[in-house]
Amino acid sequence: MRPEDDPIFSSYILGTVADWQELVWKQHLHPVYIPVAVLSLAHAVRISHATRMLSGAARAQLGLFQSLVLNMIVLFGSSTLLGTHAPLTPAMLLGLPAPILLSPLAIVVYSIVHLVLEGTGLGLALVRLHTSASMGLVVDVVLAAIDAVCRSEAIANMCLTQIRRHPNPLVAKSLFVQLIAGALISGGVPLIAATFQLHSPQGHWQLLTPPWLRNASLLMYADLWGGALVAVVMTLLTSGDVEARFPWLPRPAPRLALWLQAVRKLDLHSVKNVPYLPLREAKAVGAVVLFVCLLVPVGVRRLRRPQRVPRRPAKKARKTK
Repeated sequence: MRPEDDPIFSSYILGTVADWQELVWKQHLHPVYIPVAVLSLAHAVRISHATRMLSGAARAQLGLFQSLVLNMIVLFGSSTLLGTHAPLTPAMLLGLPAPILLSPLAIVVYSIVHLVLEGTGLGLALVRLHTSASMGLVVDVVLAAIDAVCRSEAIANMCLTQIRRHPNPLVAKSLFVQLIAGALISGGVPLIAATFQLHSPQGHWQLLTPPWLRNASLLMYADLWGGALVAVVMTLLTSGDVEARFPWLPRPAPRLALWLQAVRKLDLHSVKNVPYLPLREAKAVGAVVLFVCLLVPVGVRRLRRPQRVPRRPAKKARKTK
């Protein structure tokens, strides 16, 4: 048997990925002076960069306070769509408390990081690096990795925890609700930006008919559908009653059944009543799936970009005597 076919070896790979994922979430820069997780700091830089790119990059004319407000919209906009009791948006979708009201530390950390990047010019340097021909692809891959890990964690917390604990049993057991939640968590910000014209470099925000209502093809972007796919994958991997809830799904393949039996030491005939993966390994699978989904448009853009053909020096005309 080859190592990659060994169920114990396969479990070790998933467990290792999950360990690294938990490490970057729990490892603080300093346990006393800077009690901020490494990935939280990286995500703060990524949110600040997304804010800058949304407002026109180098052409942005937003004031500092408006830029901070936009930074909070990019950070909390998607989760606010899912449920809030805030005065301006009463009981949207799930009716959960507004995340911005429950996260004072996140507001402070993300605002400080945004102010530092704006004040020192590092934000514009990152924009120039992202738009350069030599380093643009590297920045795209790094940003996709950060987005995949952070969004998969948010989707797991919302779809696999809060929705399943919803007081309405129809909501708690609905795959459609989890699909919508995953899509909005991953790709809700572009919908908000198009609705309120947040991409204006001058900062002239206004409520208009969003373009995606007039042209539904604008909804076919990787962030939205990748989040929905991750929500479905995580739900299927962590549900113990998959066969009862989704009778149209095929039975586990013999190799998957062998893997489950080896990892959990179960009777092969009772595998169908047990979740395929625990939550931490399901997060790792979700992060990988979303990372691949986010890389697809990056590759498409690179392939469509016209390649520059170096010009040959013009030959000097020979003088005729």
